[in-house]
Amino acid sequence: MEAPNLSPQSLNCFIHCFSDAGQFHLNRTLCRVWFDSGHLYLNVPQHGKKTTISLVRFYANFLAMEQAKNEWITGRVITEAVIDLPRSYNDESNRSILMSAADAIGVRIRRVFDRPLFAASVYVQFQQNVQKVLVFELGSSVLCSSLLEIRPSDRNITVLASKTFYGCPLLKFFGEKLGLKIQEHGREFRVLHAECERVKNVLASGKPNGKVDVSFLPRRPGVEMLAPLVDLDMLTNLNLDWIRRNIRQCLLQAGETSFNVVEEVVLVGVFVGNPVVRTTLESLFPGRRLRNELDPGTFVRTFLRLSAATIYGNAMVVSMDHIDRMWPEI
Repeated sequence: MEAPNLSPQSLNCFIHCFSDAGQFHLNRTLCRVWFDSGHLYLNVPQHGKKTTISLVRFYANFLAMEQAKNEWITGRVITEAVIDLPRSYNDESNRSILMSAADAIGVRIRRVFDRPLFAASVYVQFQQNVQKVLVFELGSSVLCSSLLEIRPSDRNITVLASKTFYGCPLLKFFGEKLGLKIQEHGREFRVLHAECERVKNVLASGKPNGKVDVSFLPRRPGVEMLAPLVDLDMLTNLNLDWIRRNIRQCLLQAGETSFNVVEEVVLVGVFVGNPVVRTTLESLFPGRRLRNELDPGTFVRTFLRLSAATIYGNAMVVSMDHIDRMWPEI
């Protein structure tokens, strides 16, 4: 398996902040996992053909690549791992598959860290009399908000709710506008995704707008087939609404209707340093502390590497959402 080429955007470019997420979501939706005889399987391209492999083997291939990379960097044999597990992968099924995959390549998993819990715990020493914290993550793969409660007596942290959004809001918007469904119109969605990315590049080059070419679609009754015009304001508003809805749904999941319940926000991911994102969070949480004293893009892995080196005998650190980059494009 080889990692695909990711979109060539600047990490500080709000125009492209959901580009890779759109590609990953498309791959995962079109290359679906199925259950048969007690095991999960998926198709992967191999030598120009589709080959069926178990999901355990797919995870094992990913872990083996991480193992080889770490052995090349460190110059030593790697037999143990510490896992950085995002909320989107933190369920019983994924944990079981992960453990089986590690066993298959002879790697012992020393500990699995829940990413939002770990991110909040790094800041616990700074937090005085704070009980409700929102961990806001905006990276290249997904958008995720998690509401956590810190118990005053012992500073124990509990995740009250977590909401993950997948995909690109611009692609989602045009998919709905054109009456397309990913499962039924996979080829059309591939072309539409490419068109959305082309228009983003047009806007990033400084031009005021760009047209999404939909001429590849057959004419359908009741569906407007004129090339939609996209300008920077439209794209920015779609992205910001995606962020606001993600946070709002996280709070509602915890039974909270007001943003005021959040006392501090911990920032995680490469895009949270973007000025537009930060201004939006400041407007949603006026007067609340945005915790970014540490580099939001790297501090989780940095602290996990430190833990791996000092506590777990130089185990390698594996971020499980990096497997999204390996997901087959069928």
